[in-house]
Amino acid sequence: MNKILILGGGFAGVYTAKALKKIGLRGCDIELVSDNNYFIFQPLLPEVAAGTLNSADAVTPIRQMLKGIKFRNAEVSDIDFKLKKVYIHQGFKKSTHFITYDHLVIALGQISNLDIVPGLRDHAFKMRSLQDAHDLRNHIIGCMELADVTKDNKLRERLLNFVVVGGGFSGVETVGEIKEMIDRLIPYYGSLTKNEVNFHIVEFANQLLPDMDKNIGEYTFRRFVKQNIQIHLNTSLEEVTQYQIFLSNKKTILSHTVISTIGSTVSNIIKNSDLDLEYGKIVTDGFLRVRNKENVWAIGDAALIPNKDKKQMLFKQKKLAFAPPNAQFAVRQGKLLAGNIANSLTKTKLKEFHYSSKGSLASLGSRDGVGKIYFITVKGIFAWLIWRIFYLSFIPSFSTKIRVFFGWIVESILPRNAVMTRSLKNDSVRFQSFKKGDVVFEEGMIADGFYIVLKGSFKNTFRKEKSGKNFSKFYKVNDHFGARVILSGDRRTGTIEALEDSKVVKIDKETFGILNSHFLPFKNYFNNYLKENFEKLDS
Repeated sequence: MNKILILGGGFAGVYTAKALKKIGLRGCDIELVSDNNYFIFQPLLPEVAAGTLNSADAVTPIRQMLKGIKFRNAEVSDIDFKLKKVYIHQGFKKSTHFITYDHLVIALGQISNLDIVPGLRDHAFKMRSLQDAHDLRNHIIGCMELADVTKDNKLRERLLNFVVVGGGFSGVETVGEIKEMIDRLIPYYGSLTKNEVNFHIVEFANQLLPDMDKNIGEYTFRRFVKQNIQIHLNTSLEEVTQYQIFLSNKKTILSHTVISTIGSTVSNIIKNSDLDLEYGKIVTDGFLRVRNKENVWAIGDAALIPNKDKKQMLFKQKKLAFAPPNAQFAVRQGKLLAGNIANSLTKTKLKEFHYSSKGSLASLGSRDGVGKIYFITVKGIFAWLIWRIFYLSFIPSFSTKIRVFFGWIVESILPRNAVMTRSLKNDSVRFQSFKKGDVVFEEGMIADGFYIVLKGSFKNTFRKEKSGKNFSKFYKVNDHFGARVILSGDRRTGTIEALEDSKVVKIDKETFGILNSHFLPFKNYFNNYLKENFEKLDS
């Protein structure tokens, strides 16, 4: 029996499995491996983040989609092409197992590369997963809740400044949806006004939606400017810190919210393999076969697939083009690949990949859209309606289509939901960056974490409890601060300020408390540290 193993539960992997099932190959065992047990249509993530759609309505269980196909919820850890084995981690204990294959389909997509800008990984939100959308939504609502009551004008400004990095499809759809959500929620926050909320788009190219025609980018620009969205074209991100975003045009934006829609790379599994890579993608031929690997195929965002669309073939252009990383092409690749695997097993002729895009559409929020269908440019509410129909057609489950459709209807009638649910994101340990003069925390604040200095230095202006007098303490690399008040249960009695550009690792107070309660050397260290450094100063 031939084992066909598919890695990845996105468009490319799922549609390959569906097409293989439809072909009905005899004597084949088909299995799909994905680290999520659901399929998410990524273009809907901005709507999940904005509360337009319920997260449960935007996903489809893979098992439900692929009845008759073996599915395994596991994480791929390594691939041995010589032995034809894929190693995986599965279960609560993440035990290691392997799966052998006769034909391997690599459809692992790409992951975010936030290391391209200093501080971006530590401070930016992504838009790649359902969890990313949840985290962003909770954060934005949290910003509005605090901005509504704070008396600190600088803090209020940072809380109400939202920066989206990248002016492509994901970027413009994210800013459009988030702005619409905030505009509809503002009336419920008594002290906030629309004029206080600022949105910024930072785009390296000279137009928004750089993959589309210039007139489409200009239309999008005009619509966003009309909504008071500030657009920074021909501009790149230089650095991101806890409170500030530094741009290549020498401007600085004060903000607590940076949303990155730029930077993609292949997974470490692919990066660390001996696969041939170009432009950070797996090199394939026109038949979707991976170079120099027997019975290994690659499709989707992870693959560099030659493509001659019909126009190129008609005019016999010799210039080689590659398939873009989007759902249209991934679906087409999956269907073609299933046929090529079947042809390979029966030793018949393979088909070469060529596909012409049917068009591209983007939602700009507030029932506005823009795009191109074949050679026709569409704009406004008509484009927005076509965008919804177009995306609905790409959802691979009928039940999910119905839920999304009725979700859109309900959202258009009822007020947006402003509930802030607990985030599943694990922020117990994370990095933070500060510029010179930034305040980490102030006297009177509730303790939220313990800090270890990795770079730079800080000054602690501390108030003596008995005399009320102030003194200063300084922290350099490998020093730490924040433990004393966590252990005492009091509020902060000092103000910590960065003396230069600095970076820390922050451990939240719950995690710190667990370590202190259950790890005796840890507890003894801090008991001694506090006696030596603070006992005399309190007198």
